[in-house]
Amino acid sequence: VVVVVVIVVASLFNMAGTGPRHYYKSGWMTKKGKGHLGGRVGPVTGIRTKKRWFQLRHYVCYYFEKEQEGFNTPGYPVDYGEDLSDDMKDLDLLSKVPGLPHLKLPHPPNLSLPDMPSMPDMPSMPSMPSMSMPSISVPKIGMPSANPIALAMKGAAVGMKKGMAAYKESKRERHDGAPYGRIQMHGCKIKRDGKRLFIKNAHAMRFFKDKNDTLEKTNFNLELETEEEAISWFESMIYGGAERVNDKPTKEEETAENAEDSESEAVVVAEASE
Repeated sequence: VVVVVVIVVASLFNMAGTGPRHYYKSGWMTKKGKGHLGGRVGPVTGIRTKKRWFQLRHYVCYYFEKEQEGFNTPGYPVDYGEDLSDDMKDLDLLSKVPGLPHLKLPHPPNLSLPDMPSMPDMPSMPSMPSMSMPSISVPKIGMPSANPIALAMKGAAVGMKKGMAAYKESKRERHDGAPYGRIQMHGCKIKRDGKRLFIKNAHAMRFFKDKNDTLEKTNFNLELETEEEAISWFESMIYGGAERVNDKPTKEEETAENAEDSESEAVVVAEASE
């Protein structure tokens, strides 16, 4: 009996580190930009492509500008029932933000809503008598031809307005040592294509000194150095609550704007300072 127990314990111990799925995982990933003209044209430069340090804390995934310590656990096979310690199952990880001890976030909401009660049948209304309206002829009014100079000036004004908004967005101050943002695993969908990961419909947050931005149904386009690492992140995020999607990413998802990027495309200098 003792020999059997020793063999079982040894086999479980040896299994640690042999699989792609991690409870906690961290490492560098490349956040891809969306390109230009709503993604119809690929990025001319790498301005919107950023290296970020991602830290998966099972339920949520943070991303930082600089490398962080800790939060790495051994990898296991995908179908292995991992024996978790109590501190790893701590749901307070959902409300705590590293580097921001004063900030407490609510737990992710339950996305399954209760069934709504059926509405009673409405009584039938009496039929209204048909009313015939007299025909009214409207005289045709010719629209003046648009002035191309005026249209060009209007377009330039709109571009300047968007550009100023993007510039102001880029100047917002970040917290020292805190993450740039976080992605909630529960509720999002994830695809993998080679070395790239596509996260869709995610609930995310961006952290700034003035206020925090909450983003609903946002997308992330990420790339790893190797396909092996992409598989590991893919399985680990699904382990944390993301929904697996096996079909190939669409063109829109491949050019999706990342949550960290500014909404405006008008000013390059604003993109460069993110």
